[in-house]
Amino acid sequence: MVNDFIELTINGEFVDIENIISCSFDDSAGVKSDRVTLKMMPSFSRPAPSSKVELFFKTFKNKELLTELNAGLFHLQTVTRSDNKALTITATGVEFNAKQKEKISHHYNETKLSSVIDIVAKRLGHKVKFLLDDVAVKSLNQTNETDINFLDRLAKDYNALFSIKNDFIYFINKDEDTLPVAKIDVSKCSSSSLKHSSKTFYKSCEASYHNVDTAKQTSVVVGDGEPLKKIHGAYKDEVDAKVKAEAHLKMINKGIVTGSFSLTGVNVYAGTKVELFNTYKGEDDGIYSVENCKHSWSHTNGWMTSLNIEN
Repeated sequence: MVNDFIELTINGEFVDIENIISCSFDDSAGVKSDRVTLKMMPSFSRPAPSSKVELFFKTFKNKELLTELNAGLFHLQTVTRSDNKALTITATGVEFNAKQKEKISHHYNETKLSSVIDIVAKRLGHKVKFLLDDVAVKSLNQTNETDINFLDRLAKDYNALFSIKNDFIYFINKDEDTLPVAKIDVSKCSSSSLKHSSKTFYKSCEASYHNVDTAKQTSVVVGDGEPLKKIHGAYKDEVDAKVKAEAHLKMINKGIVTGSFSLTGVNVYAGTKVELFNTYKGEDDGIYSVENCKHSWSHTNGWMTSLNIEN
C-alpha cells in the first residue's frame, strides 16, 4: 500500500500531521522567492513572527520510503486566521529585509565572476554555490541597482540559473551535467500539455563591439549556420563577447517547446531537468528544463506535483 506524508517542523519542533489540513510548496527558477503555504487546524497555536519552517514530502510503500523531497528551510512571513477559525501560514525561502531593497553602486575590476557573486552574497548575508565557467571580469559596473536585480542581470548575461534557497545563492550553468534529471512517464500524468512555437530557432550568434586596442569595430561568431542573430554591446574583449553571444543564443532559443504536467508526487525542483518518455509516438521524448513547479499535499489527495517545462 502506497501512502503520502509530509514532515513539518516549526522552529525545530515536529508538527503532528493531524494539525495540518493541507500545504503547498511553490518552487520557481530565478528571482522569485520559493513559498510554502500551510492551512492548519483552528486549534493550532500561532507561531512566533521570527519562526523558521522546514518541510519534507514523502511517499512510503509498506513502510518503506520510496520518494522524498526536501522543500527546504523557510522564513515565516504571515499568519492569517479566517472567519475566526482556520489558520493559514505563509513562509518564503528568502528572509526579506532592508538589504535586498538597498540600491548599490559598485565597480568590479580585474576579477572573476565567482568573486563578484561572493561579494554580493556577503552583503546579503548568504553563502554561495557556484557551478559555472569562472570567466574573467575586466570591468563591471553596478550602478544604483539592488543586489538581487544585479545578480538577475548577470544570470541572463551568462545564461546561468540564479536562485536563493535555504540561505544559499545558487549561480549554476543551466546545462550543468550534474543537475538532477527526474524521469516522467507522460502517459501516466493526470494532465499534460506540450506546445510547439513557430518562433525562429537561431543556429548562430554574432556579437560586435568596439575594440579599444585596434580602435575598430570587431565581431565574433558562435554556433554555425543560418539563421544568424546579430547583437551589439560594450564587450571588454573577444572572450567577453564570445561568452555573452553563447548565452544570448541559448536564451533566444528557449521556449520553442513548452509544456505543463500534473502527476502524483515526484522529486523535482525548479531549475533542474526532466526526461519525458511515453509521449505520443515518442515525438516529444527527451530532456527539458523545469521553469517552475508546485508540490501540494492534503489528506484527501496525498502528494501531487504540477510543473512547467521548456526546451
